Order: sequence, then structure tokens, then C-alpha cells
Amino acid sequence: MIFSEKLNGYWEEGYHYYIEIRDDRMTVRDYRRRIMLETAIAYNAGQLDSGERTVISLSDNTLSTDGDGEPMTMIRELAFENGELKLLYYYTIMGETQYTLHKVDHGPFDHIIIRDDEYLESLQGVWEQWSPNGKGTPLIIKGNRISTLFIRDSAFRVVSYTHSPDKVYLVPEDFTEDHFSGMTRVEVKPDMLLATPIIMDMSMPVFVYARADMLDKITVPAGALAVPRNTMMPDMAPPMPMHPGMMKGMPISAPKVPAGTPQNDSSGDGHTCPECGMHYDDPVPKFCCECGAVL
Repeated sequence: MIFSEKLNGYWEEGYHYYIEIRDDRMTVRDYRRRIMLETAIAYNAGQLDSGERTVISLSDNTLSTDGDGEPMTMIRELAFENGELKLLYYYTIMGETQYTLHKVDHGPFDHIIIRDDEYLESLQGVWEQWSPNGKGTPLIIKGNRISTLFIRDSAFRVVSYTHSPDKVYLVPEDFTEDHFSGMTRVEVKPDMLLATPIIMDMSMPVFVYARADMLDKITVPAGALAVPRNTMMPDMAPPMPMHPGMMKGMPISAPKVPAGTPQNDSSGDGHTCPECGMHYDDPVPKFCCECGAVL
């Protein structure tokens, strides 16, 4: 089969979609650079090189599916026309939308500035979680791997973005997602780390992490004091307190702190959590509301 160099390369819509074409293969990414679709393609290279409008057929045109596996968003048509790619997008709820993509000379991650050398060394070790009642579950960084109640030993990179170079984040190493499992990307501040957990349809307060000797000295953001709220039904009262580890798919145990790390004291009277040091008056719950440990 003959392929056209006019089509090979990178195509960018500007915000919604980004496409890479290499002969008979096409990769579609969304605005976060997540891979939405990888599929085989076919087209008439002679027709395309002559300047005629050329429809590109796709082996798979589904961009996303619903909970039952049925197509929810898809590409209705992809065509090369006047040096541009015309993508006819279909969403079952909103209908059709036409996007125009232009060929560009850079790859999909040109907007990312790697800051590992600048920040990685200073991020190493244990960061304690701030809570109104004292310490919560720690966040641990070892090399370029991170662990918390929500993240289990995941590789990350320290990055900024060209549109906001002064803001620094920890993001998954492959950059195909802008959040870790159950938690949005972690923002690096001079004396703390900020992250927002994702739990089903609940909007949760910001999680604040700081070094143990700074936990009572940092200025805690207002977002950390917010009450959880249901984003689908905002008028609903927040649920009864439940530690995130009890949610389906979430780990229950807190990350293990490296040997030699000072731990919170436990009174041993059954009223203090052995994992995070949270103290309870009678009646003592079955699970710690801070870290999820069995009491």
C-alpha cells in the first residue's frame, strides 16, 4: 500500500484533539494528551496527493464508551481537505461537532517542562499529612516513586507547563494522565505539597502534606478546610465520615513508612490509632477516620 507524507506526522486541533499518523496507523489523544484511540487507517494516497478531498477510513472509530460498553463518543468522518484534517465528532448527548486539525512539527508533549533535576532531591522522604486533629496518612517519595493512601508506589516526574512555568507538579511518568489513581496531580509549594483526592462523585477537600517539623508552622489553604460535597447532587448533605480506603477499589492500609522514621506515640489504651496517632473518645469507631486502620 502507498502512503502519503502529506498525512504522516502530527496534527493538532488546538485544544480538544491531537493526532499522530504513521502510514497505516493513527493515534488520537485528547486535550490532556491521553490516548483515546489507536487504530489502523486506509485511504487513497494518489487522490490525497493530487489535492482532492480524501476520506480516511478507520478500523475503529470509538473514542469512549458508556458503562455498558456502548459507544458514547466517536469519529463519524475523518477527511484530508485543503491541507487540513477535518474531524467530524459525534457525542450521543450533544450530536455532531466539526473539528479542524493543522499539521505541526512537534510531538505531543512539547508543552511539558521536566523539572526533575531541579526538585527531585529536595522532595525525597516522608511528608506528613496535615489534618485539624494532627497528623494524617503520610506521603512518601523515594527516588521518582510516590506512595500515599491513594497512590501505590507510582513512578512520577516533576513538571511545569509552558503556559504556567512557575507552577510545579508531580504527575505520572508516562504523562498520559494528569492525575494519579484516586488523586489529582500533586502541586509542589515551597513548604508543602497539595493534592485533591477523587472519590466517586464527591468533591473532597485539598490534602496538605508538609515535613514533620513544619506541620504546625505552614499556612493551611482554605481548600483544606472545605466540607466534602456531592458534585452530582450539590444540595445533598455530605455523607457520614468514611475513610477513603473503604471506597471500592481504594487500598485500606496506609503506606509503610521507611525503617528509622519516627512514628506517632500510641497510648496503648485502645483510644489511639496505632497507625497515625489519631485519638478517640468513647465510643471508639471500628476504623480510623484518618488513615483507615482497624482500631
